[in-house]
Amino acid sequence: MMKKDHILYRHILSIFALSILSILAIGSSDSSSSSSSSSGVELNASVRFNGTQFIITNNDSFDWTNVKLEVNSRMFSGGYVLRSGRMVPGEVYSVGVMQFAKPDGERFNPYSHKVVNIFIMCDTPSGSGYFGGSWE
Repeated sequence: MMKKDHILYRHILSIFALSILSILAIGSSDSSSSSSSSSGVELNASVRFNGTQFIITNNDSFDWTNVKLEVNSRMFSGGYVLRSGRMVPGEVYSVGVMQFAKPDGERFNPYSHKVVNIFIMCDTPSGSGYFGGSWE
């Protein structure tokens, strides 16, 4: 009887862990809102990818400064990064994907890697700003 209790306990623990991970995954995929939160300002951005370039628009009414763009970021390893000083409201920026690089200098190659996600982090007049988007 003790062995069955142990198996039931492990089963319940597994379900609980999967539930928590699912909640975190669903919460992190929402990038459509532009409201402010205690952890930062959610940026109002439009990002398209045409196979070789990202087309990025700052749809906010304020400048983004100290901008960090990151492609294919993972939880425990950084992605390919590009930094920019300023992105002004309403401007459309075309950014070549091969401009993104890892800290060791490896450039992103769109012919050998698929674009999975992009994150934008920057300074705003109201604090740190964040945007995240993904592709299938």
